[in-house]
Amino acid sequence: MTNPDPTEFDRLQKLLASKKDEKPEAGFFDRFSDQVLTRLEEPAPKPTLWERLNDQVDPFRAAAAIFAVVIGAGVWYGLSEGSHLAESGPTPLGQAEVTAEEPLGQAQDALAGSGLPLNKSEAEPPRILMNPGSGLATRPAKVNPTLLRSRPASNTVHTPK
Repeated sequence: MTNPDPTEFDRLQKLLASKKDEKPEAGFFDRFSDQVLTRLEEPAPKPTLWERLNDQVDPFRAAAAIFAVVIGAGVWYGLSEGSHLAESGPTPLGQAEVTAEEPLGQAQDALAGSGLPLNKSEAEPPRILMNPGSGLATRPAKVNPTLLRSRPASNTVHTPK
């Protein structure tokens, strides 16, 4: 058991001394029992919607239900977007939609069936892409002559002596 703080004890003594002089009004004790009985007979106030929900809803089940609704909405959205993609057909990435009435691959300046426009710029690609290895001189490799000596096979088993 802890020792009481003397300053707290002094404060409590002063509070009790100040309350000693206070007295209830005349007839308080005569009406007090009637007031208690009246309050006991009154019906309890109707609980609010929030109070009723707090008493009846399990927080874990509520969180699980919210999670299920979010996942269901995501699946529904994904399926609806997927059906729109399937209806519209494939569109090449980075290509503008062609609204011309010409058959595919017959558009002017298009490579056969790919839908890619021909390169009309005069710039040439780098030479390394056109002829790899061109302009390089061949040189013999520098090899250490000790590596070329014949050696026994490396798959021999060495046993301790």
